[in-house]
Amino acid sequence: MGKRLIVLLALALLVGLTFSAAYAEVQNVKVSGDITMSGVLRKHFGLDAATTGDKSVLKQSFIMTQTRVRVDADLTDNVMATVRLINERIWNGQNDSNTANSSNSTNIDLDLAFVTLKEFLYSPLTLTVGRQEIKFGNGLIIGKSGAAAGTTNLPTDLSERSAFDAIRATLDYDPLVVDLVYAQVKQNTTEDRNTVSLTGINATYALNNKINLSGYYWLKKNNNTGVATSEADKVNTVGGLISATPIENLSTSLEVAYQFGKNTATIDQKKHDAWALQAMADYTFAKVKTTPKIGASYTYLSGGESSTTRNDGWDSMFYDQKLNNIVYAILPMTNMSVLNLKASCKPVEDVTVSAIYGHYNVAKADSGDLLQSPGYYNGGTTDADRYLNSTYTGKSHLGDAIDLTATYDYTEDVQFGLTAGLFRAGNAINIVDDKAVAQQVIGSMKVTF
Repeated sequence: MGKRLIVLLALALLVGLTFSAAYAEVQNVKVSGDITMSGVLRKHFGLDAATTGDKSVLKQSFIMTQTRVRVDADLTDNVMATVRLINERIWNGQNDSNTANSSNSTNIDLDLAFVTLKEFLYSPLTLTVGRQEIKFGNGLIIGKSGAAAGTTNLPTDLSERSAFDAIRATLDYDPLVVDLVYAQVKQNTTEDRNTVSLTGINATYALNNKINLSGYYWLKKNNNTGVATSEADKVNTVGGLISATPIENLSTSLEVAYQFGKNTATIDQKKHDAWALQAMADYTFAKVKTTPKIGASYTYLSGGESSTTRNDGWDSMFYDQKLNNIVYAILPMTNMSVLNLKASCKPVEDVTVSAIYGHYNVAKADSGDLLQSPGYYNGGTTDADRYLNSTYTGKSHLGDAIDLTATYDYTEDVQFGLTAGLFRAGNAINIVDDKAVAQQVIGSMKVTF
């Protein structure tokens, strides 16, 4: 019933803004969206070659459709309203279900719903209130709230859901832009418990046309750690990002961040004390006919030891980065030292091919610590529904990954894509039987309107 109500409200907004000038004088209404249809093949995401047990030989083969419809309305006095609806479902003919926990659900969910007030109170201030997408920098810290457990029966790493329920104030003092954000990431009831909130500031200064400097502070407060305590876990993240184009066609960036605060997420560890570093460089051969591009990046996310009184493990916050596709699905964004190499080119007009290789080691080798996938493979809510539910062995090598992708821009509105990936686990992951190579192939067609 709730899902139908969301649809009715969205339609009421569109009709009301279009035909009811008595309530709001509408300057412009824009309807847009996209439909993505994908065929997905996955095998051995549990990294185990055993012949018994569901997880060890897990295979997935399905076709899915992800549909988003967005309505933007420009009202008077710099006021804008935006609503976007989303449906993510596995193909099932006429056997679709309207139950929330069905993989082929016809339920339509609220993806975006926010109001933007430009020049609010005075000209430099823009206020954005409601469910909105928020991403800063390269997405290492803030970029995606993620699909909550049980909201979709697709593998959660494939979900398009990324928005935050937030209030965002943007102060534009060109060349300085300051963003203040408060987001309620999780709150099951109206009571002040079992909640996750995010508060912070991000400031970006354009030093010149080649160098941008950013600094930020974020506080993630978690009252839903699952550990028996009356105190919230508090992760303070402070850091900076330098983005530069030192020479033509070369883009570089360097980001460093530090985490501190009171730790109640793990037993007997009193405080957070973690580091992250990421360096990136990409060069485009713009004068070459096929426009080849090469790049490299290094990512360091500190790891913890269960025997210490400090939690040195990096808290992944709300990142939005895919260093490699399979790794994004099965490994947590912590305790990593990663080298990525990538290359791409356009062999013919409208076709782009690319490759990304990743070499993964742990930042700190410690045996026995839990190693779990960040998401779920079937829309479940328990550890049994994760691709990987293992431990570290105390050795250093997590594995190696490669992704090969080809895209074809059929028209300005239609794009076909094909991507294949492999991940070979290393000796740092505790696998009971023989290790298997995780494999993935995804073919897609996306129409944007």
